[in-house]
Amino acid sequence: MHPKVKIVATLGPATNSTEAIGTLIEAGVDLFRLNFSYGTHEEHQKSILSIRRIAEQKGRNVAILQDICGPKIRIRGLKKRIVVRRGEKLLLADKPTQEAFSITHPELIASMDVGEDIFFADGTVHTRIVKKDSHTLTLEVLTSGTLAEGKGVNLPDSRLTLSALTQKDRDDLHFGAKAGVDFVAVSFVSSEEDVKEARKIVNEAGGDAWIVAKIERKSALKHLDAIIDASDAVMVARGDLGAEAGLFRVPLLQKEIIGKCNDKAKPVITATQMLTSMVNSPYPTRAEVSDIANAVLDGTDAVMLSDETAVGSYAQKAVEVLKDTILQTQHLCKPRDGTAPGSREAFPSAAVEISKLVPCSFVAALTLSGYTARHLSRFRPQQPIYVITTTPSLVKKTAIIWGVRMCVAIEEFGSEKELTRRFLEKTGLEPSAFLLVTGYLGEKIFQGKSVRYINRCDLEIHPKS
Repeated sequence: MHPKVKIVATLGPATNSTEAIGTLIEAGVDLFRLNFSYGTHEEHQKSILSIRRIAEQKGRNVAILQDICGPKIRIRGLKKRIVVRRGEKLLLADKPTQEAFSITHPELIASMDVGEDIFFADGTVHTRIVKKDSHTLTLEVLTSGTLAEGKGVNLPDSRLTLSALTQKDRDDLHFGAKAGVDFVAVSFVSSEEDVKEARKIVNEAGGDAWIVAKIERKSALKHLDAIIDASDAVMVARGDLGAEAGLFRVPLLQKEIIGKCNDKAKPVITATQMLTSMVNSPYPTRAEVSDIANAVLDGTDAVMLSDETAVGSYAQKAVEVLKDTILQTQHLCKPRDGTAPGSREAFPSAAVEISKLVPCSFVAALTLSGYTARHLSRFRPQQPIYVITTTPSLVKKTAIIWGVRMCVAIEEFGSEKELTRRFLEKTGLEPSAFLLVTGYLGEKIFQGKSVRYINRCDLEIHPKS
């Protein structure tokens, strides 16, 4: 069996080697995430070339996700790691001193008010502002924990005015476009304008990466529909989202975001702490396995590992746990209740309904942009999905779409029979019958949409003796 839900693994010190990349690909990784909060362009270039080379050697369609860091606020000026306890007072100042620490965007301190909450270290340390002077905030610790230089800061109550794209992000986007990454994850998106700005930079730099909006700010929830519409895919970034919107809202927010993405046929990745215990343990907890299974049942297209593969001691085992859990759960995946096709989605929907009534080995989508493939996936066929495209750069992007087994590019063909013959030759498939749903292909031979039922007699291809 093959997982229908895709697996994203973060490359890091524990896995950034030829042997480790090959092992993870064999274990089932579909996309590698490169975290641009760390590393140089030269280092990332080497990783990209290694992934491309090894995936080709393995015969796997593996994509690359560039995750730009955005205006992440971090602790600055803390000379050593400190343990803080509930009830203690801390000083946060616009400039670090012997008594106070600061943050990487100290100009935000002036806009904070007494009574607002501030979270540190991925939300593990909760504090509240109890006093404000001209340059200093006094914080009361509400939950104990550890603070250290560079740890993240979340300001869920403040009116942040920071752009989602810093100058470093713009430089990274230009690099990613030149390097040919397949996806760009934009951190701390607040509105659809952040997505549009990132796309403009990528396109002007000559790239065509799909833009993935990371939902992790409270302000993004107010513009969720518009952000999804503007994006090619979405990531439920549960770490910062929990700190910003409230830890106990995350499960329902995850379901809401995934549901909206399913309705719009936009791929969605569920991320953060999927298998945190496996950073240091070869075995997951029962709760983690349940979390993965529930994400699959929610309708996620992909699940993502972060520290588990970046710095963890059991990266391969973590990927295998994801794969095994997906395989045990995916047969229960079905379209959302009330999912109904519009006129543009009628043919992918019809193909899935026909696949329930006639014998067929798989459903194939012929597409220029990926639209038909995404909507075919939206209706969750039980059979594998194969994608045929006239756009070579689309091939790796289908690695994020639920249920897609393989995508092949066929740029020139003169008839449906020739197209089908070349598709079967490239994939090595010998089906008794399959369904072919076609989307709009511009001036190509198929100028309208259709659903075709193709068997071996139609192709005049006979099984090997």
